[in-house]
Amino acid sequence: MTFSTIAIVCSLLLQPPEKGPDLIRSIERQQGGRHWIDQPTEPAKSPEESQACFEIEPGYRIELIAAEPLITDPVAIDFDHLGRMFVVEYTDYPVGPKDPAAPPLSQIVLLEDTDKDGRMDKRTVYAPHLKFCHSLMAFRNGILACTETQILYLADTNGDNVADQREVWFDGFLPAHPQMQIGCPRWGFDNWIYLTYGHGKVACRRPGFESHEPVDIPRVDFRFHPETMQFEAISGAGQFGNTIDNFGHRFFSSNRNPIMTDVLSLELVQRNPLAGVPVGHTDVGPSGEKTQVFPTVTMKSNYLSHAGTHTSACGVTAYRGGLFGDESDRSIFVCEPVGDLVTRSVIESAGGTVTARRAREKADFLTSTDTWFRPASLATGPDGALYLADMYRLWVEHPKFVPDDVAAKMDWRAGEDRGRIWRISPETAPIVTGFVAPDTTADLVSLLQDGNGWRRMLGQRLIVEGHRTDAEAALRASLDNIRSSGFSRLHALWTLEGLGLLTPADLLVASQDLDATVRRDVAKLIRTHGATSPELQHVAAMLCRDTDGEVQLQALLSLDATGDEAKTAILQAVPSCLRDIWLQRALLISAPNLAAEIAEVVVEHSPDNADFLTRSEFLNRLALNVSTRGDMQQLHQVAELIGHSTEFGMWWQTALVAGIADGLPRCQNDAIPKSLAALLQSPPESLQDSLRATASVVQLAAEIAVDKKHADADRVAAMGLMSHLPPQALTTALEILLQPGESSECQKAAIDAARRTGRAELSEIVLNHWGQLKPQSRSAALDLLLLRKESITLLLQHMAAGIVPASVVSIDQRVLLLKHPDETIRAAAVELFGGTVSPNRKEVADQYARAIDMKGDVARGAAVYEKTCSKCHRIGGVGHNVGPDISDTRARARDALLYDILDPNRRVDPQFTEYIIVTTDGRLMNGLMIAESSESVTLRQPEGREQTILRTDIEDLKTTSKSLMPEGIERDVTVEQMADVLEFLKGR
Repeated sequence: MTFSTIAIVCSLLLQPPEKGPDLIRSIERQQGGRHWIDQPTEPAKSPEESQACFEIEPGYRIELIAAEPLITDPVAIDFDHLGRMFVVEYTDYPVGPKDPAAPPLSQIVLLEDTDKDGRMDKRTVYAPHLKFCHSLMAFRNGILACTETQILYLADTNGDNVADQREVWFDGFLPAHPQMQIGCPRWGFDNWIYLTYGHGKVACRRPGFESHEPVDIPRVDFRFHPETMQFEAISGAGQFGNTIDNFGHRFFSSNRNPIMTDVLSLELVQRNPLAGVPVGHTDVGPSGEKTQVFPTVTMKSNYLSHAGTHTSACGVTAYRGGLFGDESDRSIFVCEPVGDLVTRSVIESAGGTVTARRAREKADFLTSTDTWFRPASLATGPDGALYLADMYRLWVEHPKFVPDDVAAKMDWRAGEDRGRIWRISPETAPIVTGFVAPDTTADLVSLLQDGNGWRRMLGQRLIVEGHRTDAEAALRASLDNIRSSGFSRLHALWTLEGLGLLTPADLLVASQDLDATVRRDVAKLIRTHGATSPELQHVAAMLCRDTDGEVQLQALLSLDATGDEAKTAILQAVPSCLRDIWLQRALLISAPNLAAEIAEVVVEHSPDNADFLTRSEFLNRLALNVSTRGDMQQLHQVAELIGHSTEFGMWWQTALVAGIADGLPRCQNDAIPKSLAALLQSPPESLQDSLRATASVVQLAAEIAVDKKHADADRVAAMGLMSHLPPQALTTALEILLQPGESSECQKAAIDAARRTGRAELSEIVLNHWGQLKPQSRSAALDLLLLRKESITLLLQHMAAGIVPASVVSIDQRVLLLKHPDETIRAAAVELFGGTVSPNRKEVADQYARAIDMKGDVARGAAVYEKTCSKCHRIGGVGHNVGPDISDTRARARDALLYDILDPNRRVDPQFTEYIIVTTDGRLMNGLMIAESSESVTLRQPEGREQTILRTDIEDLKTTSKSLMPEGIERDVTVEQMADVLEFLKGR
């Protein structure tokens, strides 16, 4: 939700309460956006009428080049080497043909302008009956097409413009829904083909390259090499939207994340698991409620809270045509079909990656007052213009995300007989037609210098596809031609690489390039061409000192950090990395052997007013690397660094001590004790002197933690180290801190310290002090007690004896106990809680239906919400953003809310599917999987906690295929209380 939306809602709450349509209209008067259920719709407009509804950024024009009946349901466009336009018609969207036995409806068509007047006038169905086909790429003499579960190669071998060759190249992809499936193939600078959402058990089926066994691809993006057919998972979380810009960045989108990029490959993310890098991609612009769009017509979103923000971002496209002015090379366009608009952002450097800013502060690039206008994607054309696929549908939504009773009333296919394609260009640009790629190698090399990036990439692709090794001399000359554009030299570099002709000498030449993008990719290529070359390692060391953050990042990742020159270069680079998390991550990935030396530089270059939060996390991770690796000299250096100050409270001391402690349980040196308490009590001889200061810091922290003379904030900070006390000292401190005179903040911090130790006997101490705990502290206590089988058994025994009320266990915790893998725990839970909930959720909903018409109490409903729902949902500043956004509840029907509450598994978006993990030491955790790699899994749990678990510590990992929100709320909420909750959700 944007700031302006929040202000509007707040102002409304200060006024006499409005209800129903009046409230929605009040919001609409100040900002576009309303719930679209049962609202009247305007009739479809003719192409001419629709064109009159556009508002476009000054200096540009938009022209119709194709419309129904020539084209229907267009969602993706690409041009082949002959300049011909191919379009995907996504007629299957959203539910496929009405008759399940009917053939698929989606297809690829070829559109031609036979009279050269700038408008298409001929249509040929190139490939019919492609099941849920929504994206394509011109490739070789045909088309790569992505269907629901496959990547196909389609080719016309007899010249009739119809694909008579149809090969399955990959299959086994698992779609989530029609917007979230394998798709959007794009040729990368490195001559691999990149796609979004590669999830599945994937096998290569291309004749002559067949895979013997499918490969499990997690919910990330995908790439393959068109020559070798090697394929792999890659960093990214794209849905429908994937693009490569002129500088070689790959951007992708999802509905609430308009522009993301992959900074680190999965291989780099996984190179050093101790670096703690959860994913290699990031948002480069605002996402979710922080995005802003400025529609010129009311947004008909399924979520009222999404009004004024991106809710269906898709088709992200880097403009490459060279016609759009000074910012054109860095312009990124994103379609927002629900908002009937297209945004434009400008990419700018930001440390080791890039960031995006709005091109215009309070207006979008293209908006329409025609509510049927549904921009789906864009493409740069051979002429440099931007081509926009307008699906032109009444609705862009999937029935699975809409209540059944509402879905039954919707005409989901309204507009399937319509569709438009628009050309966008500068007002003064002439219409250019008839481009055909040249035939000769010399002319293709010349194409690399074209001002149009689409043509440059085409030239590179055709040279590489055609194995035109006779281009070698001309490419090398282009690489060394400082009078040409940096773009042409970048293409020359990667074209040589694609042909297998790139040499160390080429990289030496290009490393001196004036263009930072060329130097960046030299640093990247050293990883594959110069890992063992002293000459190229010297180049990487030089590039570590580059003033450009992206160059520096790639150079750090390409250095062999064991060499003396590399060590010097890395340490000299540290100060310039301290304000960028990606550069810090590059240091952690590339130089774990230098962690102690890097920590010394960080402390030296971090004044008291520094951004210590980010740097504290960095130091913590450096110290963790040191203690896990178990290098005595490195550990000695860190201990000496901690001793630089004998006064507790220096932020870097706490970070370093905690990092050492976190790494010791996995220490790879058997001579080093596996806990900080044990290490301080019995240090190896070589560490005895250096660890004295560390012991003093920990002891001083323990004294501050239990001393009420200190402020609570200082005591809580000190408790961050308390878990590393010797066992008896920690037990004594815990007994003191759980007394009733302590604040809830101190009690919670003490319980958290106990949880971090992993010592089972501390759970019993916490349980024995249950009656002395503040209400706010009991949630932390339950988190501790429900971690392990032994403490769960004790807790259930206390509940059975009436010492601890069973009602303190929340619904989600209760469900977890009822399906616990241990039979004894399950039986005790059934005895306490009465068994599993009714599987007939409709029957339960019918029993609660009278709550719909009952008059509830907002205040009582707020109390029930806070107790029952706020762990995973946030409304009005109360709660946590774990589950789906429910801030639009005022605009939703009471019956729809009731059914969603009572039957949360009726429809579950994949990103909100529950996972359960059992660790090797007996801990049980559940949550949403927000990141995974070959080394670890990260769960987001109720109350927004995030837990990263190493795969080596996981005994069992499975998904329930259900929502994290449990069924069974009827056990805790009466019909009358449900009426109160509905009143709160509707009338707050």
